[in-house]
Amino acid sequence: MKLFFIVNMFLVVSSFFTPSIKTSKGEKLTVSGKGPPILFSPGLYGTMPSRFYNNFLNKLKKNNTIITYNNFNQLNSDSINEVTQAIGVDKISYVSHSSFEPNILNNEKINNAVLLDPITVPNVNFNGVERHQINPKFPILIIKADKLYNTETPLPDWQEIEFLDNQLVREEYYENVGHTDILDDFWSNFAMNLNLWDTTKGEMVEFNNWKLDHKNSISNTRKTYREYVANQTIEFINQ
Repeated sequence: MKLFFIVNMFLVVSSFFTPSIKTSKGEKLTVSGKGPPILFSPGLYGTMPSRFYNNFLNKLKKNNTIITYNNFNQLNSDSINEVTQAIGVDKISYVSHSSFEPNILNNEKINNAVLLDPITVPNVNFNGVERHQINPKFPILIIKADKLYNTETPLPDWQEIEFLDNQLVREEYYENVGHTDILDDFWSNFAMNLNLWDTTKGEMVEFNNWKLDHKNSISNTRKTYREYVANQTIEFINQ
């Protein structure tokens, strides 16, 4: 309850200082930054507060305009149409973290996309559990946190997307980070304490150079990771 109160107070105070516009459905969009527009989809199908990602998004805002929804509705392909219409642009870039609606990637109004640890709910039919199949029409960059995939209990294959044409898809792994390390430190630490996801353990230091700065080491690893992902995203989207 206390955490819920803190989060809501933070959202209310922040809303007074951030410009916003409304879609044709009356949904409020936050618009910040400068440059070509990016629709950012946070975890849980876009329902997580985007402010959990402030450090990462602030780096993107130096080169791009970040669009986020101010509600807790799941984002889908119609969301792309609503955003492009609301801001008056023919196409938009799409950046997501964690779970998202895979049919978004079929929308022709997406110019390019960056998927961070993409997770989807599979199709279930008479053949069993099947991965979503996407035939991409635009460039896609996938960056995976190594500890989500290369662990004793990795993300199941059926939660990943099967791309029918890999020519437009580039995939890479980032070592020694977990699924929630892209979040700001407060929320990364919160997730780490819940022990739901494997996270970074910080840098290993040689015996003679060791000193007690374990928390700083973890924070620095996350910072380096966020900067790398932001730089890769900016370069990929604005090429």
